[in-house]
Amino acid sequence: MAPKSDLSLFTVTLLLLLALFSFLSNATANSSPFDFLEHLKGCHKGDKVKGINDLKKYLHNFGYLNYKNHIHSDDDDFDELLEEAVKTYQLNFHLKSTGTLDDETISKMMMPRCGVPDIINGTTSMRSAKIKHQHGSIHTTVHYSFPNGKPKWPSSAGRGCWSGMALMAAGFFGWSMVLDG
Repeated sequence: MAPKSDLSLFTVTLLLLLALFSFLSNATANSSPFDFLEHLKGCHKGDKVKGINDLKKYLHNFGYLNYKNHIHSDDDDFDELLEEAVKTYQLNFHLKSTGTLDDETISKMMMPRCGVPDIINGTTSMRSAKIKHQHGSIHTTVHYSFPNGKPKWPSSAGRGCWSGMALMAAGFFGWSMVLDG
């Protein structure tokens, strides 16, 4: 029979390898959920391009666009409301605010991100929360907000093979083995 510490080390190593394998298989299978944006480079107000409707959904999901009973909500027209939403996005991410889907804007939109909207109920903490701290030569900007009410994780959170909680538990378990070692 193997000593207890060897068995624990084996278990931790196996858990970490499974987590890594799961992460890598998902990363290669799904390169980016926002790949649909790539062909929209250069689009601007007045254009009608297939995929603009997906951009509208993207901007709506992150709080930048809200079509209330508007005629262009489900089409591929790059209208004035969409241009304003793109300008706000560019402003929030410190890009040149042109309203045109330039390379920098598309690249920023395609980056992996959490699903929390940048603008909630018309309020953004990105532009307005320019809390700057100076520590010698390092300058930082803090961007965070607290949701109203009693925030809860969605019921779907943690239903994957390796949820964030499971990964954290495996990591803490491994660290405890090192400390107990």
